[in-house]
Amino acid sequence: MDSSFAFKLSIIITLLISALLITINLYAVEIKQGWILFTNGSAINSILNYPAQIVVIDYSSDGTDKKAFSSTEINLLKSTGKKVFSYMNFAIAEDWRFYWNKLPKSIILGSLEGWTGEYYVKYWHVEWYSIIKEYMTKISNANFDGVVLDWINVYTHENLQKLSGKTQENLKLAIVENLRRIVSEFPKMEYVLINGEDILIEFPDLRKKVKYILVESLFFSNTKLRINTKYYTDRLNKILKLKNDGIQILSFEYIDNGNPLDKTNSERIKTYIELSTKYGFIYYIARTDMKLDILNVPRVMN
Repeated sequence: MDSSFAFKLSIIITLLISALLITINLYAVEIKQGWILFTNGSAINSILNYPAQIVVIDYSSDGTDKKAFSSTEINLLKSTGKKVFSYMNFAIAEDWRFYWNKLPKSIILGSLEGWTGEYYVKYWHVEWYSIIKEYMTKISNANFDGVVLDWINVYTHENLQKLSGKTQENLKLAIVENLRRIVSEFPKMEYVLINGEDILIEFPDLRKKVKYILVESLFFSNTKLRINTKYYTDRLNKILKLKNDGIQILSFEYIDNGNPLDKTNSERIKTYIELSTKYGFIYYIARTDMKLDILNVPRVMN
């Protein structure tokens, strides 16, 4: 390639990028997130000064015990007025966690479909509860305010029912038993259930300690609005009942493609904000790639 042509091309590219940035700054506005969901992020400093009062992160910068956040780091986050929760997988084993090598293989049932490195386990066995208790101790010692418990609704999976030979009802009761034990043994922690509305509706005693639910993909499915479906109506009614009983709703949707000049993307985000505001939910707009490895700050057409 001729050097003069390459130089001219680089100038043109630079000018185009500059023009794009100017256009974005003129016609796109930044959306403030209601809370922070940053479970795969490694840099606490990137969320330190963001003006949100509720933060959900992993207990570790890379998921391993070696890089677990210290109480000093968590206290630094809390010093900005944030309430800081740690994510924990409550009923599914993950092969990168501290417990994997000592987890009895006899309680591993099989791979969780669609999630590499994650496995169904016999969570009703004492060996699994011992792991959960040790995990909670690590989170508590790091001075997190509370814990976000995932896969509370794993009992609905037909694959787990087949692998375990147990009914959905028995699997559900085993989840509830573990929940009751953990909130009793760690009474100073605050608790959030991911997609746990059915559990809190059916077992109201848990609401004495569980004051939040994290609601995933209520309004959208694969970026498509689904508010005219029976699924949406039934689920929304349950969530609103809990909200009326004092449960705080942390909502999030995977709807932002990252393009602030995409009109459809902007309208989708605005619709989500309107719906969340209408029902009094605190919203987090996540990227469509579902990675949760950045603090997503969406921008939309003005």
